[in-house]
Amino acid sequence: MAQWEKCMRLNGQFLEQLKSLYGHRLPIEVRHYLANWMEAQSWSEVDPDSPHQEADARRLFEGMLQALSDLMARHTQNFITKTQLEALYIHMRNEYVSQPLSLVRVIQHNLFREAELIDQQDHLQAPSPLPQTPSQKSQVQQILQNIVGKTEAIEATFRNLSSKLENFKVQYHEAFQLDSVLRQGNRIPPEQVAKCKERKQLLDQICNRDADAMKRTCMEMNQRSLDTLGQIRTVQSLIAIELSNWKQTQRMFITDDDRGKTELNSIQQWFETLAEVLWRNRQVSKQLPTILPQNLIAGDQFMSLTHQFTQQLLIVIQMSFVLEKQPPQVIKTANRFSSTVRLLVGSKLQIHLGFPEVQVSIINEKQAKTVAADPCKSVPPSLSSGEILNHQKSMEFNATTGILSCAFNFMQLRRIKRNSDKKASEMVTEEKFSLLFKTHFTIGGELEATLNALSLPVVVIVHVTQQPPAEATIFWDNSFAANDREPFVIPESIPWPRLSEALNCYFHANTGRGLTPPNLDYLGRKLLGVGPEEDLSQSQITRTQLCRVC
Repeated sequence: MAQWEKCMRLNGQFLEQLKSLYGHRLPIEVRHYLANWMEAQSWSEVDPDSPHQEADARRLFEGMLQALSDLMARHTQNFITKTQLEALYIHMRNEYVSQPLSLVRVIQHNLFREAELIDQQDHLQAPSPLPQTPSQKSQVQQILQNIVGKTEAIEATFRNLSSKLENFKVQYHEAFQLDSVLRQGNRIPPEQVAKCKERKQLLDQICNRDADAMKRTCMEMNQRSLDTLGQIRTVQSLIAIELSNWKQTQRMFITDDDRGKTELNSIQQWFETLAEVLWRNRQVSKQLPTILPQNLIAGDQFMSLTHQFTQQLLIVIQMSFVLEKQPPQVIKTANRFSSTVRLLVGSKLQIHLGFPEVQVSIINEKQAKTVAADPCKSVPPSLSSGEILNHQKSMEFNATTGILSCAFNFMQLRRIKRNSDKKASEMVTEEKFSLLFKTHFTIGGELEATLNALSLPVVVIVHVTQQPPAEATIFWDNSFAANDREPFVIPESIPWPRLSEALNCYFHANTGRGLTPPNLDYLGRKLLGVGPEEDLSQSQITRTQLCRVC
């Protein structure tokens, strides 16, 4: 049975997770129409992080457009289907024409998650355990174990090389002294000259042999370090997907805090391992040029390697700076609110000993785009759109749990600066802001890290009458924004079936039960202003229709 057919048999939480995979970057309608074609392609053979494989990615992208064109040609008699396919074709072409590798990354992720959801549901329903393909979590664990093993081997080779170098220096020094003695000529007895020449010749042979061996060892270490770095980047991408999925649950009306904390604790273990092996590999590549003579190694190779490990480490640390508890997404001025930020690598690299200080500010959409474009860049204090009380605090380390976090329990928004460029048709309850959490610290007394974390979008209100339309703005953003979107890009309209699913999920999360088909039908006709004879399945609902009705 095809994978998509199995996906359509998902139910409950697995079905909701499947729906959350699709959105602006890859509409679920594309997945449905191209199910067989998509599953027949070799997506896994293309590395989305390798620019050299862009040509392969572009062939897949063009194949997808051709498959959509073929479908349009077969549905010329069905106006609705043909129109929908044309819209999908234009959307996919515009979205990925300049970034086909991104398309490969999205589809690889979605196909993998689909298989994982199918396995999870089958496991729950099966009377006895059945053989299953390795989950992404077990894959992450296996790669991390492999990386740790490779790192330990590189460190052992480095220690062995250091020991050989000490012996090499002794022999080289002795050969140098014998060479000085032989230059004295007639000043030494003839019988000693022969012995010195013989010893010098032997030492030269040993030094040349050992120098060649150390050169080979250095070249092998360089290659093994590059291989390890490649595996680190691979597993980092997998961990980023798991972290993205965890962040997605913060948007999707899921209130199981215990489950969320358990998942985040597991992700923290991965980040800690990743940060530790990056630091250890960085130290080896950094120390090697300082202990070996320049004629034995090309120092610039290891300088480049050190730079790559450093950059990768900073990326990992930035990724690990997350909001464990999001602030409320509708904030009323003068009301207290709370939020918690957490550094997932805090127990490693001695970061927790410095108790990094975190500052919180509120920024508008334009400012959020600037921060999102470079999360490691220092943000000036002037980048703010309001005044928050109790916005500064040091992180605290829990030695029992190994968690380094900072809980802001008494924040209060005293002042907000609205966007002066806002269109006249836009309401204040449609203007979105974000809380920016920022910190700066030094690792090992040498490596500076600047970290920024953005909250989910928030709407600022000044009166309770603004609460319903503000909630509608947030509902739309949480339900239909793509995972990796630019702040705070959203679709302006979506099909009614997608909105009805989101409304049902939201209602279930808040009341414990879902909406019935008659309930949803009533809401749809109320929003669209149509009678009972109209077919809602192909209707589009705009954001304004939903938000202005509330």
